[in-house]
Amino acid sequence: MVTAGTDTSSYTVEFAMAEVVNKPEVMQKAQQELDAVVGKHNIVEESHIHKLPYLQAVVKETLRLHPVVPLLIPHSPTETCTVGGHTIPKGSRVFVNKEVPLVAIPTPRLSDPALYE
Repeated sequence: MVTAGTDTSSYTVEFAMAEVVNKPEVMQKAQQELDAVVGKHNIVEESHIHKLPYLQAVVKETLRLHPVVPLLIPHSPTETCTVGGHTIPKGSRVFVNKEVPLVAIPTPRLSDPALYE
């Protein structure tokens, strides 16, 4: 149980760093926020987190792009419907795989985290 929690946290940090490296303007804004709130030579503490909305937004955007678990919360249609040419009967349990979209929509890489603010 402890290993599962550790792995998912480290994967999220790894993906966040990979995404931020490709967006220097996002990295610069996050660094400025950290410098202003925490300082250059201090360690981030839990008491700082609520004062770091941009960094929180970067984490949320990372989790949107790279979910820890690819299956979203199960859904159940209230009436029979058709999705992507497939008939989904009323009351069925539907598991959506985030990694395989039904419709090919280009997902921007690390869109503006400021949208979460």
